[in-house]
Amino acid sequence: MMATAVECPPGRVGIVVTGVGAVSPAGLGHRALWDAVRGGRVTTGPVTRFDTSRHPSHRAGEIPRSALSRLDSIVPPHRSLAARCLAAAAAEAAHGAGLTRTGGRARTGVFAGTVMGTRPVLDHGITSAGLTAEGTDWAEPARLLDLVPEVVPVDGPVVLLASGCSVGGDAVACGAAAISEGEVDVAICGGAEELSQEVFAMFTTLRALAPDVARPFDGDRLGMQPAEGAAVLILESAEHCAARGGLPLAVLLAHGAAADAYHLTRPRPTGDALVEAIGTCLRDAGRAPEEIDWVCAHGTGTPASDGVEARAIVSALGGPGRRRPTVSSLKGMLGHTQGAAGVLEAVVAVLALAAGHIPGNATLRRPDPACADLDLVPPQGREAPVATVLSLAFGLGGGVSALLLGAAGGVDEA
Repeated sequence: MMATAVECPPGRVGIVVTGVGAVSPAGLGHRALWDAVRGGRVTTGPVTRFDTSRHPSHRAGEIPRSALSRLDSIVPPHRSLAARCLAAAAAEAAHGAGLTRTGGRARTGVFAGTVMGTRPVLDHGITSAGLTAEGTDWAEPARLLDLVPEVVPVDGPVVLLASGCSVGGDAVACGAAAISEGEVDVAICGGAEELSQEVFAMFTTLRALAPDVARPFDGDRLGMQPAEGAAVLILESAEHCAARGGLPLAVLLAHGAAADAYHLTRPRPTGDALVEAIGTCLRDAGRAPEEIDWVCAHGTGTPASDGVEARAIVSALGGPGRRRPTVSSLKGMLGHTQGAAGVLEAVVAVLALAAGHIPGNATLRRPDPACADLDLVPPQGREAPVATVLSLAFGLGGGVSALLLGAAGGVDEA
C-alpha cells in the first residue's frame, strides 16, 4: 500500500504510528492477533497456569505455549512473563518501524502501562506448602521494563504507569505528549499483563467472571474473562518519520482522558467521564461524530459496564439525524488483558484502518435491547472503508481513556 499524506489538526504536532507489536492469547506477533480477530476466533480457554477448582469459572486468555517457547529466541530470560512479552512486542514494533535500520540517533523513550506489574511473579512461589518465593522483584513494578532497553536502544525517559484498565491509552497519550513537547523523537508506548491468581480471585469476589465466554453487549452476558498479553505502538512526529524515510501506518488524531471518581468498582451510570473523553477527542481532532467509522469499545461483557458504555457512546456520537455508531468489542475473542488492553486494541485499530475490515462482536448471540441505538457489528465482522477509529478503555476507580486514530496508508494487510 502506498503512503498517503498525513493530515493532522491545524496548529498541532502531527503524531504518527510507525510500528506495532503484540503478544496475545492469539499468539506471537501482530499478524497472529489480526488473523484471530478477523476470523472471529475466541482465544480464551481452560486455565492451565494455576488451579481454578475453587472458582466458578475456569477459563481465561492465556498466551499459547507455542508462543511462550518462541519467546526464548527473541528476548532474554526474566522472572516476569509480562516483562518478556512487553520486550517482544517492542522488538517487533521497532523492527516494523524500521528503527533498527536507521542511521543517526533518535531520542527514544518508553511509556508503558500495567495493572499488576510484576506481582504475578509471586504466583510462582505460592505452593501447597506455603509461600516459597525468593527475592523481592515481585514487589518492584518497574522491573516490568527491564528488558525493553535490551532489545531497543533507549536513551530517553522510561515511565511506568498504573492507572487501572485505562492505562494503555494513558501510556499512548503520555508518549504523544513527550513527542509534542520535544522530550523525545520516538515513543515506545506499551502495555503488559500476566494472568495472575490475584486477579482471578478478585473478579471471582466481584462475581464478574463469565462461566463460558464473555459476551459484550449481549442480552445474556454474565461477565468478563481475564487474559494476558502485551502490545506496543511506536509513535513519532510526522516530521521525524519523513526525515528518516519512515512510513506511517496511522495517525494519532487525538486522545482524551477523564475520571468520574464515582465508586471503586462501579462506573457512574450516566457514563459522564466517557462522554467527556470522547468529546475531547472530537474537539481536538476537529472531527464530527458521524466521521467515526468504528468504535472499538471497552466492552468487557459485564452487565453493568457494557450498559454504561453503550449509553455514553450514544450520548457522545448518536442523536437525531445521525447514523447509529458502529460498535464492537474484542474482549469476547481475546478476554480482558487489563493493562495491555488499551494498546492491544489500538494495534487492532491500526490494522483495521489498513485492511478495510471492522471486527465483529464474535460472541454476540442476542443483542441487548438496551443497545438498540448502536450498530453492533455482527460476529463475522464487516468489510467497509475505515478511515477513523475511536478506541475506548476504562477501569475500576473510574479512569477513562480514548484514542482517536486515522488512516495514513503504508501498512500491509496482516
